[in-house]
Amino acid sequence: MVDTVREAPPRRLAVGTGAPQVPLLRRWSAPLLVLAGLAAWAVGLAQVDPAERSDYGLLGLVGPLFFVGVALLCAGFVVELADQRRSSVLAAGIVGLVLILDASVPILYNTPEYAWTYKHIGVVEWFREGQGVTDPRDIYQQWPALFTAVAALGHLTGVSTLTLAAWAPVFFSLLACLPIFAIVRHLSGDRRVAFLTVFLFHAGLWVGTAYLSPQAFAFQLSLGCFLVVVAWLRRTPTQWRRGPRLLRRLKAWSVRGAEDVPRTTRWTRGAALVALYLLFLAITIAHQLSPYMLVAAVALATVLGLVRPRWAVVGMLVIAGAYLAPRLEFINSAYGLLDSLKFWENAGGVVTTTTGTRGQQFTSQISSMLALAIWLLGALAVVASWRNPGRVLLAAAFAFAPFLILVGQSYGGEAIYRVYLFSLPFTAFLIAQAALRLRWRRLVMPVLALFLTLATLASVQGLHGTLSWSTFSDEEVQAMQWFYANAEEGRMLVVGAQNGPGRLAGNYNAFGIPSSGGDPDLITYAGLGGRMFDASQLAAVDDFMATQGDRPYLVISTGMIEYARYYGLLPDGSLQALEQTLATAPGWTTVHRTADAVIFQYVGTAQ
Repeated sequence: MVDTVREAPPRRLAVGTGAPQVPLLRRWSAPLLVLAGLAAWAVGLAQVDPAERSDYGLLGLVGPLFFVGVALLCAGFVVELADQRRSSVLAAGIVGLVLILDASVPILYNTPEYAWTYKHIGVVEWFREGQGVTDPRDIYQQWPALFTAVAALGHLTGVSTLTLAAWAPVFFSLLACLPIFAIVRHLSGDRRVAFLTVFLFHAGLWVGTAYLSPQAFAFQLSLGCFLVVVAWLRRTPTQWRRGPRLLRRLKAWSVRGAEDVPRTTRWTRGAALVALYLLFLAITIAHQLSPYMLVAAVALATVLGLVRPRWAVVGMLVIAGAYLAPRLEFINSAYGLLDSLKFWENAGGVVTTTTGTRGQQFTSQISSMLALAIWLLGALAVVASWRNPGRVLLAAAFAFAPFLILVGQSYGGEAIYRVYLFSLPFTAFLIAQAALRLRWRRLVMPVLALFLTLATLASVQGLHGTLSWSTFSDEEVQAMQWFYANAEEGRMLVVGAQNGPGRLAGNYNAFGIPSSGGDPDLITYAGLGGRMFDASQLAAVDDFMATQGDRPYLVISTGMIEYARYYGLLPDGSLQALEQTLATAPGWTTVHRTADAVIFQYVGTAQ
């Protein structure tokens, strides 16, 4: 099971010294490349005007030095990996990569990225105010682990939840490095594989799941579960002595090349099971889908004879089932259980529009290409080990088991992104160990540096290609803060489009029905997408607002306008026209206005 690739023997030592005979320039080339890359990134970032917007997101705003910085950083990491292999330099390269991917936006903007981040801020504020789990209709209160943890952290440190949310991606990304590195060190005797795996994991992490969210928290705990399994519950696979001959031959081939796993004592396995179940319990009360991703991986590894005791996965299912049972009706109504048995439909993702801007189409294509490339290279790495598949069998099982979730669940279109996230650490390992086994180092290493550079830039595009609408000005955030502090509770909040810093206060449930899907909007919820909201559409907007209870509110903001334009959901200028119309329309009153947001209240045309 342990990868047999070992590091090259140390270089010859100089006579009478304890230091290798390494020229000064060669010794410092990699650190200087990494430092130069970070410097170029910083200068490129400093040239960005945060007030500007580009349909291509962050990469459409930065100058050439940003791209140069990414290339230099990746080159420095690969040079160090191929030559000196100093842990400090390799670790610096990984930290630098995380900063490029996750610190660029919070350095440029004061507010957190992504509208869905703000939905979690309100829940944190609810618990931070000393409230408890009181609303059975609120899916976030039914899975409260992350929110209570962040509320406690904010209370202890005095740091605002908005600030914690803005820097959460950096924290979660750096935190993931440690368990991934430890997992790979149990799978491979070559620490170069571990460093390359961690670097490649971040270079390929375009799905944006490190923001302040239950799934980011649950993923960190899931890595802990994988580490427990790999370190203490793994076993040497054996051939089958019973069953059909064909299956026995297939099993004998699959375990070929697997090395013996060190035996663990009964007490060690017992302690490992306790740790596994405690971590899994925390995951279960943190997120709805993550426990089943983990169960799928451990179950497949158990079937293949790679994990013992066999009933370990049974205990995980009992924990997940016991927590889900009293919430089954609620979760079924929110997401549906086995809502679709069509694998390809479940793998379709959230964004299906083809009418967006060129930047939107480019970002969608680049992200899809990167995901397919990572999966394809991981599969090729498995195929390349066909003579000794046993050495990659466990990693392959963990890498591709998450796809089993797509057999019966789309998770509101987000399941495919969770599949990619849980698959990535192990596909990265498969690629890393295969790349470092290749000969012709002078050819492989430049190709590897180029691939890491392209993957990193593709991930920047996937993460921040939506920057034209996924970041919000201080005025937009202040407008929503004013709303939750001053609006009449019990009234419905309607938004022009599903993109705004809403639900960021502890009383978010006082303005409509609790839902993880966000507040009702004019485009999708009201079914008014594709219309020009000029005076001719006022009656249609009035009719919808009349169905939203007494005296509902409507918010229109710059972020909503950009979002609708980016995805081609409305004709250009539609929400601006609606804003102008409502300013003087009968039955409407303007209750608050900032430079980037306006809040209306519909009082009814009869009054």
